[in-house]
Amino acid sequence: MNIQMRVIGIILTALVITQVSCNTYRTRTGFNLPEAVRMGDIQRDSCMTIPLYQGNGHWGCAYGAFGLHIHPEEGDAFGKTEYIHLGHHVRAKFNADYLLPLAKIFWETLPETTDQYEQYQSFYDGIITTRFTTGKNMVKTTTWFDPVNKDLAGIIIELKGTASDVILQPFGKTGVHYNQVVEQISQIRKVDDSWRVDISCGEVVSSLYLKSNANVRREGGCLRLQLHEGKNEILISVGSPIEKSNRESLNGTIEWWNEKWMNMGCLLIPDSTAQRMWVRSMAMFLSSFTGDGAGLSPPCGLSGNGWPFYFPQDGSFVHAVLLATGNIDIAKSWIERLAADPDGLRAYTKRLFGVDGIFSPWVFPYGTIEGYHDPVPPNQFYYEIHNAGYLARMAYETALLVDDEAWTERYVVPLIEGTAEFYKNISRKEEDGLWHLFVTPSMGQDERGGENQKDYLCALYSAKYCFQRAVELKLDRDGSYREILENMAFPVLLSPQGLYYSCNCEGDANFGDQKHPVQLNPLTFLPVDTLLSDPSRIAYEKRYEITANAKEPLFHGWTLGTFLLAGSRCGNPEEWIKDWENLRISDNVDAEWIQIYESSSNYDMPFYISTNGLIAQSLLNNLISDWYGKLEIAKCNPWQGDIHLKNIYSKLGIVIDGVINGSSARLYLKAWKDAEFECNGEIIRLKKGEVLEKIIAAPHSDMPNGADPA
Repeated sequence: MNIQMRVIGIILTALVITQVSCNTYRTRTGFNLPEAVRMGDIQRDSCMTIPLYQGNGHWGCAYGAFGLHIHPEEGDAFGKTEYIHLGHHVRAKFNADYLLPLAKIFWETLPETTDQYEQYQSFYDGIITTRFTTGKNMVKTTTWFDPVNKDLAGIIIELKGTASDVILQPFGKTGVHYNQVVEQISQIRKVDDSWRVDISCGEVVSSLYLKSNANVRREGGCLRLQLHEGKNEILISVGSPIEKSNRESLNGTIEWWNEKWMNMGCLLIPDSTAQRMWVRSMAMFLSSFTGDGAGLSPPCGLSGNGWPFYFPQDGSFVHAVLLATGNIDIAKSWIERLAADPDGLRAYTKRLFGVDGIFSPWVFPYGTIEGYHDPVPPNQFYYEIHNAGYLARMAYETALLVDDEAWTERYVVPLIEGTAEFYKNISRKEEDGLWHLFVTPSMGQDERGGENQKDYLCALYSAKYCFQRAVELKLDRDGSYREILENMAFPVLLSPQGLYYSCNCEGDANFGDQKHPVQLNPLTFLPVDTLLSDPSRIAYEKRYEITANAKEPLFHGWTLGTFLLAGSRCGNPEEWIKDWENLRISDNVDAEWIQIYESSSNYDMPFYISTNGLIAQSLLNNLISDWYGKLEIAKCNPWQGDIHLKNIYSKLGIVIDGVINGSSARLYLKAWKDAEFECNGEIIRLKKGEVLEKIIAAPHSDMPNGADPA
């Protein structure tokens, strides 16, 4: 017993020392996390056009200037405002799965003028409040999506005087992609102290439950809420009756967000705009994705904007940030979902291309892959053969952070094995001694590069990545992957400028007219090199020449985000600043820096979180990068002053805390597994659980803002 008590005492003492060390660290660095997060909050004193986005990974929406959805008759010039839930989808034209909007909740009428107005989105608390007065009437709305009971959302409307009625209107006829209109049919009935709205389309039926202390009545195909003075409480649930109170849900929401920010990785950047972008990007990711296997959101999140499908490629832009900030449960759930049916993926690949292996669908189904896109997908973009590389990278890097052999064997090995097999089966060694990549039908990542071309550069990079990982995981049983890796067809794509063409077709026919700069893929999407290669460096230097309209400047899709991330990994602060300033100059971000448009000035497609993923990676990789298999500190630091890092995860096996400034970095490296890596020319070895305090001279410390004139 005495020995047991002594052991318990030692353990308790160790825990106390650990806690004291954490508290000391926070005091020593001065990292005030709530203040750092609140720097991203949105505060307005006049009605603005960009709605504000909320969600919890199951469902979400954007709310308009007056706290609810925009009236259906007002249109959606600056993005849709409607409830979107991942569980509400239908298999329709092309046997594809389409997310459908559930309903809108909006003011029946709005005041023509307001005497006072304010709107505030707190990312630290996860709520939006909107207050406006007109004459003697005052209205305050508070909205949230419950991150604990993820099918629940709440609204509180506090009223002094009178206000318009509120309408909950289910969607009826709904236009979706590919020129189709689907019919949604609603049935409304009272169930105990709530109202239930069953919304059906095809074989899918989703039930909305609404509970409120306002006067609610059915009116036609809608619910009308007549408000009273005081606090009008509204809860809306998808799929199950409401058991919580507004107060319980609201308090739980605030507690969840507070705790999430405290425990995950975070930055504090001495540039208010960059800090806002970091916080808002992270909030969008956490509002759009969850770790319970519900699925992946579309590129514009759960806002209803853009596409009703989710794209693994776009998801991969966010996935890397989730891993780096310790949101490993979310990243892990993606892989478990994407790898749930490898036989189904193989059958899909065989049907589309006639070869064995795993090709990643351009967009994944929300339901089963059986019968998906049968007999053919909607258009040629569904044959982008580079996609498998993104699937493989997400799986492999998640495995590194999960660090569980059994999990890796179950979910990751089948994907790496299948994607490498796919690329092997569309590779042929020709008379020039090189392995060329070709299959019909096919398409490249540069959507202006033509169909059915040979040696798409993006596909070569993806194939190279999959072969490398297959070799590393000892899946190259006959040596064929090593053989192909030694002689891939990159040389035939080398241009006189020293960078690669996008495919082996008509040389520079589309040089300067590319929608996306695929030449930057080894700097942004797939870590296939151990050092910066000359073609990648030259491609970065000529990025504005490669890409259509970039010199205007105008950017298509995620192009500018790619520029920024490539700059972080090249280590050129001056050029990075140029790209950063072009976010606003090109109208790729709104004036308040709330969200990214899908392309410059594409106002009806806000909250393009694909580019937010690239930007968040860039902000982080300016400071901490393991892209080339070693730890690089402040490689592209464009900021003056102290920069704080908290709980940043590296694939090298460490979690990083510390402070970086223009002359040095004081870092605390904690190993989450036995780790050995290079940092600043030194080999560092740590045992699992070991913490190393390290002072490192920051590169370019003698230059203003850390910039290198070269």
